[in-house]
Amino acid sequence: MLALVGLGVNGIGSISLSGNMTLRKSDIVYLDGYTTPIPQNLVEKLCRQIGKQVIVLDRTGLEQGLGRIIDEAKTNLVSVAVLGDPFFATTHLNFLIEAKKNNLSCKVIHNTSIASILTNSCGLHPYKFGRVTTIVREHGTPATSAYFALYDNLIRGVHTTFLLEFDVENNVGVSPLNAFNLLKDAEETYKLGAFSDETFVIVACRVEREDERFFAQKVGGLWKTDFGSPPYSIIVPSTLHFTEKEAICALYGIDENVITDNTQNIKRRTDFLVRKYIRKTRETLCEARGKLTKEKLRELDDLFENVECYLDDSTRFLNLGEEELAMLSVGYAEGLLDSLRFQRVLDLRW
Repeated sequence: MLALVGLGVNGIGSISLSGNMTLRKSDIVYLDGYTTPIPQNLVEKLCRQIGKQVIVLDRTGLEQGLGRIIDEAKTNLVSVAVLGDPFFATTHLNFLIEAKKNNLSCKVIHNTSIASILTNSCGLHPYKFGRVTTIVREHGTPATSAYFALYDNLIRGVHTTFLLEFDVENNVGVSPLNAFNLLKDAEETYKLGAFSDETFVIVACRVEREDERFFAQKVGGLWKTDFGSPPYSIIVPSTLHFTEKEAICALYGIDENVITDNTQNIKRRTDFLVRKYIRKTRETLCEARGKLTKEKLRELDDLFENVECYLDDSTRFLNLGEEELAMLSVGYAEGLLDSLRFQRVLDLRW
């Protein structure tokens, strides 16, 4: 039999009675040492508590050793202990899938995860949280996925939780300051008003451990902060209910004027794109007129007038909140100008 045992965020201090009993009965006990940093002395304390040897699995042991663990569980009670909840990381779901494929019984003992704790312990309403996203180390491109997860959550009026990647094997990861820089780089690229120094955040460090710390502040006020060792998480609130503001002020001892509405500068993606297309089309229209003779200008006057009308309509529809009509109108304007290129009347560059 295979057992996946959640230790909770606090490790030894948060093991459930069921989890403790299962680990004590196990013939073989493994501990996931890859998906999250292991607190100091956890292995030693866990061995003492359950009276068993605990074998720590690195990435290779978890992924490539899965077949061997399944084979062991066919004749033994094998437990894989996981900090947090077993299914919070998709890595552990593979254990359940392989067990089912091998007609092997698999017991899952759930526990608290960092996501469940953050949605309930920071003074924010749990039902107002959106998509959880991991910010990974920079690979030469902006944090596109994380940035648009934040953007989409802010548009929907829900809070965002960022988990910061940490590579246990190489002892390197994303710090809160790294995360801020990655999001600011993405903001520079996409310019949708989702992140800036004025963004109010809650940074959670080493949640549920003895040296747990929370920082609630605008990003601009955190650049010189020493956040200590990982793991880290960041919450970016959306619009706050007055009870959420009161709770944050009470929990973190801050004044209400520190808290900003992170949705106030958000730009709808359609708004951003339509205005960009309108600007570019007007520039191309001006270029087209400058390349033509007076005779040709008179010949194409009706076409150019229609381009301008469509652009004006696009702006008007956008201001009325009719985003689809705004996109269609600017598209028609672009199409009319493109027709000149297709007919080889003008060589226009977009």
